[in-house]
Amino acid sequence: MNFYHYISFPFRDEDWIKKILLGCVISIVPVLNLLSLCYFVECMKFGMAGRQSLPEWERWEDFVREGIIAFLISLGYLLVPLLLAFPLLHIPMVGVFLVSIIILTIGMIIPLAIANYLKDHYPMDAINIKEIFYMMNRVATNYIPAYFMAVFLMALGLTIVFLLPYLSFLGVLLIFYCGMIFFHFTGSLLNSRI
Repeated sequence: MNFYHYISFPFRDEDWIKKILLGCVISIVPVLNLLSLCYFVECMKFGMAGRQSLPEWERWEDFVREGIIAFLISLGYLLVPLLLAFPLLHIPMVGVFLVSIIILTIGMIIPLAIANYLKDHYPMDAINIKEIFYMMNRVATNYIPAYFMAVFLMALGLTIVFLLPYLSFLGVLLIFYCGMIFFHFTGSLLNSRI
């Protein structure tokens, strides 16, 4: 798998500066930043369709509907670690480690659950664990390293936002760029394995 191809794909779009900067500005505004997730879902759809360009910031009704469904899917999956966090965090040191592992594992499943939903737009597909693990098994070699790299870079972006306020826009840029790349990559990976 040529990772450079996926990392550089946004720059092949003639309006890449406008689209990425708009995404960064939207990401900064509370509540409106949900549209970033909407955009990531569009990037995944483009990847699943084999398109090597960035989505336009348009078709707001579909855009927002898909993003809200993706948000609800994510929230549903994140309830598991949140419910487990309360009892586990009472175990000194080991509890934090276990909660971190659970969150990283659930985080790895969420994009695949969203992708499974996007295949037929049937909400129950998002919780079809058998199909999601089948998808994971087909793409694990490339997906897992890409997931951990995205998590690392997004964590770095958050660190920049919180610790270096004068450079916070660079942190937001890193987070938005990683989200676009990772979701498009995941869609492309699934497209090549379907």
